[in-house]
Amino acid sequence: MHNRGDFDIPENFGVGVAVQVTPAVTVALDATRINYGGVPSIANGSLSQIMAGQPLGAAQGPGFGWRDINVVKLGVQWQMNERWTLRAGYNKGDNPIRSQDAMFNILAPGVIREHITFGATYAPDKQSEWTFALWHGKRETVVGPSVDFTSMAMNPTGTRIGMHQNGFGVQYSRRF
Repeated sequence: MHNRGDFDIPENFGVGVAVQVTPAVTVALDATRINYGGVPSIANGSLSQIMAGQPLGAAQGPGFGWRDINVVKLGVQWQMNERWTLRAGYNKGDNPIRSQDAMFNILAPGVIREHITFGATYAPDKQSEWTFALWHGKRETVVGPSVDFTSMAMNPTGTRIGMHQNGFGVQYSRRF
């Protein structure tokens, strides 16, 4: 990693709007920009830095090669009744990883570009809530070169990274 492992959180900013379409339905839209380019350990190219002889941890050493991305999110919430609230969402973003940086990103294969989410909150009384969430990140794959470090020979399609995610969450909250 660049600069002895210095790893800052990238600058990000966004704007959003929520509209109450009916007394029971709210629609929200968000747009976010994530500036990975401002953090060298994330932004520096990996293969180009390695091939230039830059060791891991050097001031100009290899990073993940991530580029800045934009993300758009759409969400809908329906207050079905005083006990139940239902939610759904969609998230689409750019892929920050280019094919030439696939090999180094085996460590952090953040290639997913689309997520869908579903959720519900059940309030059995005025003091407590149960919230449930389910999400799916659609499979994405990046194929790129790999290097045999003993001979420094390059295989143009030797690295394939991919990811999909599924998750489920449960939360209980109590008001005092």
